[in-house]
Amino acid sequence: MNENLQASILIVDDNIRNLQVLANILRDHNYKVAMVKDGKKALKFIKKKTPDLVLLDVMMPKMDGFEVCRHLKASSDTENIPIIFISALHETEDKIKAFESGGVDYITKPFHKKEVVARVRTHMELQKSRESLKIAYRKLQKAYEEMDRAARTDILTRLSNRRDIIEKLKYEKTKFGRSQKPFALILADVDDFKYFNDEYGHDCGDFILESISAVIQSSVRKQDSAARWGGEEFLLLLPETSLDGGFTVAEKIRQRLTDQVFEYGKWRLSATMTFGISIFSASKTIDKCIKQADEAMYQGKKTGKNRVVCFKKFK
Repeated sequence: MNENLQASILIVDDNIRNLQVLANILRDHNYKVAMVKDGKKALKFIKKKTPDLVLLDVMMPKMDGFEVCRHLKASSDTENIPIIFISALHETEDKIKAFESGGVDYITKPFHKKEVVARVRTHMELQKSRESLKIAYRKLQKAYEEMDRAARTDILTRLSNRRDIIEKLKYEKTKFGRSQKPFALILADVDDFKYFNDEYGHDCGDFILESISAVIQSSVRKQDSAARWGGEEFLLLLPETSLDGGFTVAEKIRQRLTDQVFEYGKWRLSATMTFGISIFSASKTIDKCIKQADEAMYQGKKTGKNRVVCFKKFK
C-alpha cells in the first residue's frame, strides 16, 4: 500500500524469532521497520529517531514493556506515539495494565498476520487523523488570530483602530486601579490635512497618513500603543508615563516630522502635527482624559499649530 511507504514502526522484543516474524509481516505491507531487543535500547533509539508506532513486548529482562511505555508517555516528545503491546499473556488484568500504562492496543502471541496488519493499519490511520486534526486546528487558530488582528487594525495605517485602543485603555485603567501608576494620552492631529487632499488628491492624503503612522510607530516604546483615532487624528497610550514623559514622546515625534521630507511622485512634501497631552488619574474617566487631551490639542491649533501642549499648562 503506497500510503504506508513513509510510515515507520519500531518492534521491541527480546525474542529474535518474534522480531523477524513481525518485521516480515510489516515489510510485506511497505512499512519501514526497525528492531531492538530490550527496553533500554528502545528508549535510546526513540530519542534519536521517533517512529510512527511501536510494537512493544511486555515480558522483557531489565525493563518490561509497561515501564518502557510509562517512560514514553511521561515525555512530551514521545507521549503521542501509539504503542501496541505484544504478549503471550492472555489475562484480562494484563491487558488492563497495558492500557493503563498508555498502550492503544494489545496483540497476543502467537501472531496472526491479518490481525497484526489490521490493528497496525487502524492505529496508523487514527494517528494520521489526529495529526490532520492538529494541523487543521493550528490553521484554524492562525486564521482566527489573523481575523482578530485584522479586526483590531486600521487598514490604511496598520496601527490599532478605535476599537482596539479603547480596549487597551480599559485594560490600562484596570491596571491603574491596582498599581496607581499613571499613564499618559497623546491626541495628535495632522495640520492642514485638507490641503493634501485638495492639492494632490486623496491618494496623496492616504500616503501622508501612512508615512506619519510609520514615524509614530518607530518613535514609541514596545509597551506603548498607537492608534488611528479617526480621519487624520491619532491617539497614543503610554503606560506608566508622567505628563512630562508624554511631552518628551510627543516632542520627539513632532521634531521628526518637522525634519522629514515625504517624496510623493515628483513632489517633496512636508507635514506637521499638533499634539495634546493629558494624564489619567483616579478622579477622571477615560472619556474625560481623552477630552482633556483634545482640549490641549485644540489650544495648540489656536496658538500656531506644529506644537505640543499639555493640559495642565493652559488650565
